[in-house]
Amino acid sequence: MHTQRVIQNKSTIILLLIFFVSTTIYATHSQAENEALPVSSKQKISQHVISPNKLNNIVENINIQKNTLKTKLEQLEKVGSAQEKAKIQEKIDEITDFIAAQKSSFEMILTAGFALPETDTSEGKEFDWQKDLLEILQPIFSELRQMTEYKRKLDGLQQNIIAYKTQITEIEEVLDHIAGINKQGLGEEALKQFEKINRKWQRELAENQQLLLVARLQYGEMVKSQTAREISIGEHFKQFASGRGATLLMALAAFTLVYFSMLMLWKGIIWISERKPNEKWEYYQRVITLIYHVMMVMLAIAAVFYVLSVRNDRVLIALGIILLVSIIWVLKSSIPRFINELKLLLNTGSVREGECITYNGIQMKVAELNFDTKLTNPFIPELNIRLPLAELINYVSRPYTEDEPWFPCKAGDFIMLADGKYGLVKCITPENVLLTLYNGMMPQTYAIQDFLAAKPENLSQGFIVTSEIGIDYKYQPQCTKEIPEILRAGIQNGIQQESYGRSLKHLQVYFAQANTSSLDYKIVAFFDGQAAEYYYPINRALQRHAVEVCNQQQWEIPFTQVVVHNT
Repeated sequence: MHTQRVIQNKSTIILLLIFFVSTTIYATHSQAENEALPVSSKQKISQHVISPNKLNNIVENINIQKNTLKTKLEQLEKVGSAQEKAKIQEKIDEITDFIAAQKSSFEMILTAGFALPETDTSEGKEFDWQKDLLEILQPIFSELRQMTEYKRKLDGLQQNIIAYKTQITEIEEVLDHIAGINKQGLGEEALKQFEKINRKWQRELAENQQLLLVARLQYGEMVKSQTAREISIGEHFKQFASGRGATLLMALAAFTLVYFSMLMLWKGIIWISERKPNEKWEYYQRVITLIYHVMMVMLAIAAVFYVLSVRNDRVLIALGIILLVSIIWVLKSSIPRFINELKLLLNTGSVREGECITYNGIQMKVAELNFDTKLTNPFIPELNIRLPLAELINYVSRPYTEDEPWFPCKAGDFIMLADGKYGLVKCITPENVLLTLYNGMMPQTYAIQDFLAAKPENLSQGFIVTSEIGIDYKYQPQCTKEIPEILRAGIQNGIQQESYGRSLKHLQVYFAQANTSSLDYKIVAFFDGQAAEYYYPINRALQRHAVEVCNQQQWEIPFTQVVVHNT
């Protein structure tokens, strides 16, 4: 049975690729993660001196805004107009947001820009696949968010600082313009309105200056904190090795242990079953082999997820699920082709093990049906081909008979092509045939299709050489009986004296025709394949020995007479 490797090749490659990609991604991520460790990490954040005055200013600013908020709330109760209420409510919302921002700034200055993560306590009571999918992806998104959180905060603070600077510049220009206005000619009401607007812009300037100060403090503290938490590459590697790296290693070890343990068990079962071969069970053996290897891969994957679950690494679990789903999604369009390949593996498809197909013009035997099917040619043992199932599916095999020709020749044979070219077959490949002289000179390459179209005759499996000779008409009385026998005996005796004489199997000489000026005889010699390299010397030897017999018998060999008529 040749099916013990039916499933393992493709599954091993795909799953090892999964682990390689996972390791690469999270080795890189671990380094970024270590660069953004929280305050509770082993590398503790060094303490920085923060000016108490700056913090006091923030608290005073909050208290001022609270008093303003209280005043606005009182005004809101007294105002009757809906339009006025809307304006006051808008201002109340702005003050409330400002107070919240100042409180958050106070805490972030103390914590160097870090905050407690928000927890989601909501529980879904109904099944929602979209929500479940988001829950699976949530750990990955959280990791990515943590990787970029520090940089995003710094970029946000830089943009705020630029915006505050621009706004302060614009406000100062407005205040300079207000300061240049002559108040002497203003009436009482106009002067009050003037002072109100001036105080408003002065307040806006103070608020923006305060916000700029807070943003600069936050930026400075975050940079100092990050500088204090930077660790060496060796520490990055050590933390990865003790954390996610160890998890990946354990998962890979679990996969390897389960997969190869079951593989060794299967090889033991195959070894026992081959000691008692049973052809009737061949189909069921293929089915059992397929099912076993599928289970082997599934259990190996389950072992990986078990390790990840025990280690409680939600990110790797989510990534593993995504990779498996992605592979299934990519391969779904190939399901019809996989079904056809599965039929081939079960030996129930268009190609059957032990039958033959025509590959590139050459008849090949399906020796072993597998993911890489082995094709052989019994007549040319060195001609072996490994054909993948994806290509084999396009062929149709058929049974063959014992006396069926597999190829016209093999390497080392002498052949004669239809155009009269004679040569030694030096090499045969699935694409070409190389012909040379008997000594290897003058090589000539033929494509397989061109070689077969030339109808090669294999002289190494035996051949016939013919020749002709004519004698004068004056020997006509004895031309049909005595002369053929004398010629045959003399030529045969001469051929047997040659180096290839033992290869002569039979020799015939018979009267062929009464020609214009001679009585012609046909010489037919049968040789076995060992004399194939002497094909042309044999042709010449037949003529030579025939002439020698004529000389011995003093038979006259006429020549063709050419008569020229003048008109």
